[in-house]
Amino acid sequence: MTHPTTYDAIVIGAGHNGLITAGYLARAGKKVLVVEARDVVGGACTSEELIPGATWSSCAFIASLLRPEIIADLELERYGLEMYQTEANEVSIFPDGSHLFVWKDMDKTLREIEKFSKRDAAAFLDFGLRVKKFASILTPFLLSPAPSRSQVLAAFEAAGAEDLFNEMVLLSTKDLLDRYFENEHIKGLFTFFGMISVWGGPSTPGTGYVYGHHSVGEFKGTLGQWGFVKGGMGGITQAMARSAEAYGAEIRLNSPVQQVVVERGQASGVKLANGEIISARTVISNADPQRSMLQLLPAGAVDAKLVAKLEDYDARGSMARIHLLIDELPDYIGFPAGEFGPQHQAQAIMGASIENFERAWEAERRGEIPDDFVIEAVIQSTHDDTLAPKGKHTMTLGVQQLPFELAGTDWDTIRDEWADRVLEVLFRYAPNLRGHILDRVIITPKDLERDYGLTGGNIFHGAMFFDQLFNNRPTPELADYRTTVGNYYLCGSGTHPGGGVMGANGHNAAQVVIADLNGTAAPTAARVGPGPKAGVVDRAMETVMSTKGGKKLGYTVATSPALRKVVKFAARSKSTR
Repeated sequence: MTHPTTYDAIVIGAGHNGLITAGYLARAGKKVLVVEARDVVGGACTSEELIPGATWSSCAFIASLLRPEIIADLELERYGLEMYQTEANEVSIFPDGSHLFVWKDMDKTLREIEKFSKRDAAAFLDFGLRVKKFASILTPFLLSPAPSRSQVLAAFEAAGAEDLFNEMVLLSTKDLLDRYFENEHIKGLFTFFGMISVWGGPSTPGTGYVYGHHSVGEFKGTLGQWGFVKGGMGGITQAMARSAEAYGAEIRLNSPVQQVVVERGQASGVKLANGEIISARTVISNADPQRSMLQLLPAGAVDAKLVAKLEDYDARGSMARIHLLIDELPDYIGFPAGEFGPQHQAQAIMGASIENFERAWEAERRGEIPDDFVIEAVIQSTHDDTLAPKGKHTMTLGVQQLPFELAGTDWDTIRDEWADRVLEVLFRYAPNLRGHILDRVIITPKDLERDYGLTGGNIFHGAMFFDQLFNNRPTPELADYRTTVGNYYLCGSGTHPGGGVMGANGHNAAQVVIADLNGTAAPTAARVGPGPKAGVVDRAMETVMSTKGGKKLGYTVATSPALRKVVKFAARSKSTR
C-alpha cells in the first residue's frame, strides 16, 4: 500500500533530535511527517509509567545540555516545557560516611570542598574558570555544521588556550583532574562526569572530552549547572512534539520503519513494517549511524568502503538503569535517620572513587560485571509530586561502564542477578531501603538497543573520543548531515556535536535540509581561524585571577553569600548577557 500524500520530509524516529528537526522544518513551511516505532515520543529522552501509577525518566534524567537557542526558537516553554532546579545539584556519598554537596550557589559549594581540602576549594574556582573558557571557545561550533578538527584547534590557539585543548580534549579524566585537585574524594566525584557511557576508565586518554562535553551545559543561562523537568524528561520531548504539530507536522506512533525506499540512488520515502509506503522529497534518520546506514537502507545502497568504516565505528560503552518504587526515603550513611533533606533532592553519587572507576573499566574490558559499583541515584518525586502516589517515591539508579557483550552469558540471563548485586551495594549506603522496595524495572544495555534503538547500548550513538568528533563524526563522508544516498540525511546524536540531550544535531541537520529543499546555500562551519574576542567580564576575570592577590580576592568574592548575584552574573553564558 502506498500513502497518497507526498511529504517534503519524513523523519525516522521521534527522539529529541528528530522532533527538533521536524520542528524547524515545519516552521520553514515544509510538510513533515515523523514516524516513531514506539508508542511514545522521546526516544531515550522520555517519561514512562513503568509501574502502574508511577512515572520515571526512563533513560536520560538530568537537564543541562539542551541549547537555550532551541528552547527559544521552538517556543518550548509556550508548549509546556517546565524546567526547575533544586538547591543542591549533587551529593557524593562516600563509604566512610562523609559526603560532599555541589550546591546551586558557589559559596556553599566552596565551603563544602573546604571540608576536604582548602587548597582544592581554591583550585575549584580556577578549574571552573578554565571550564568556562573551554565552553566559550567550543560553544560557537555547536549550532553550526561540523568544523574540521584543525579549525577547532585553531580557535583554541587563537585564544592562547592550546593547553586547554590538550587538557579537555586529549587527556584522560584522571590526568585532567590531577592537574587541579589533590583530595581523592573530590577527584572521585568529578571523575563521574568523564565516565558516562564510555568504553574506558579514568586513565583512558580522551575521556577528558567526555567531561568537557558535559561542561558546556547550562541551566537557564548559568554554565555548569543542571536541573530537572516537570513530569520527567519526557516534558522536553512532549513540548517539542506539540511545538512541531502546532506548525503542521504530523507524528505517527507505533509506526516502525522497515526500510528507506531508494530509487536510482535517491531516497524517495519509507516503507513501514506493516507494508505501507510513504513518499517524501527527503528522508531524515534520527537513528544512530550504523542503524541508519547499514540496516534501514536496502542492500547495495552504501558502497563497500563506507560499509567497512561504519562497521568499525566505535559504539562501545554502555550503562544501565534500575527504577525503584519505594515507600520510604533512603537514610544515607552520614545523615540523620528519618530526616528529609537536600540529599534526597540532589543527584546522589555513591562510592565515586578513581579506583572504583578503574576497576569497573577492567571488568568492562573483560566483558564482566565488577565486584563493586559506583551508583548514581535520583528521587525526582521528592520535588515533583506528579510522578508517584502519595507516600511512595520513584527512585532511579544508574550504573556506568558496563559491557554490552558479556563473557559466557548475556544480559537477559543475568538481569535480575545484576540488579540484586547493585541493590546490595545500595544497601551499604542506605541500609533502611532493604524491605522498602515495592517494585523495580531494570533497563540493561541490551534493552537500550532492543527497546530504545541504541546500537550497542551507547546513549551517545557512538563513542565521544577525538577520532569521532567534529568533521569525523560519524565519518568524513557523513559529517555534513547528508549521506551518500541522495535526499537521505542524519540528524541523531551520532552526528556533530555528539550526544546528550543537547538538540544541536537536530537543529543543524534541519538547516541543511531546508537549504537543500529551497535550493539555497547550506550553512557552513561557524568560523575559520580566530574566534570572537572574549567579553569584558571574562577578560576582567582572567586578568584578576592571573595574580596571587587577584585569586585571593576572587575566592573572597566567590565565598561570600552577600555577593551571590555578582558570582552568578560572572557565571552566565555569553548568550544571556
